[in-house]
Amino acid sequence: MKPFSFVHLTDTHIGPTRDYRRYGVPSYPCAERLIEIINAIPEQPAFVIHTGDVTTDGGPDSYRLAADLFARLKAPLYYVPGNHDDPALMRRYLGAPAASDGDPNAPLDYAFEVNGERFVALDLRGPVDPGGHASEAQLRALQAECTPDGPPLTLFIHYPPFAMHSPWLDAHMLIDNGEALHAILRGARDRLRGVFFGHVHRSGQLVRDGITYICANSAFSQFVWYPWTRQPETDHHHPPAYNHVHYLPGYMVVQQYTFPRP
Repeated sequence: MKPFSFVHLTDTHIGPTRDYRRYGVPSYPCAERLIEIINAIPEQPAFVIHTGDVTTDGGPDSYRLAADLFARLKAPLYYVPGNHDDPALMRRYLGAPAASDGDPNAPLDYAFEVNGERFVALDLRGPVDPGGHASEAQLRALQAECTPDGPPLTLFIHYPPFAMHSPWLDAHMLIDNGEALHAILRGARDRLRGVFFGHVHRSGQLVRDGITYICANSAFSQFVWYPWTRQPETDHHHPPAYNHVHYLPGYMVVQQYTFPRP
């Protein structure tokens, strides 16, 4: 295979106006600066993946701003909906793939291929915000993807599938049937590059049963989730960031880059 790379960004939380602030931090200027940084990468990534919470309120004004902003990217952009997102509006404003049955509100699940590798995106928005849930139909579809043989496979989701050693996060932010999802992924362990997600506003890596799970920092503001942190807190000391992921023959390299908040 020919080596290639992609950029993983997440949780931009773009609001209805350019000066909107969340947790006291303006989100739009951070996303704007991040797009400038990605466009300036000397060897452009094959694509960019946004793992959710594109907007903060799931409203039309926010998606219009996001659409105008992300249209500036040179590389193709793919999305995974977060708990703050609306799949119908993502399809309308961001050009996200249509559902096979034409239902604009259907889960935004799809797959694509780059350089002979398979990438699967699952919309796991759950019935109880801010947690996630994989439906029976989604688990069946994932089971069909996770055969032992096939091209290298990557999964993009928004939520962490199992506990991350943080009391408040583990109580509210997980996929409620993430163990079932993980069990299915074990079937493709030998061809599974990794599982990439967001939602937790902090970078981290988890390895379980030989499967690597990687989350990226938020593109504008981070959370505190130490093992002793029992209530949600915002960490204003750590800057926005993104991950640049390099796929090489037989292994991958994930580089985290921070940037000053505008």
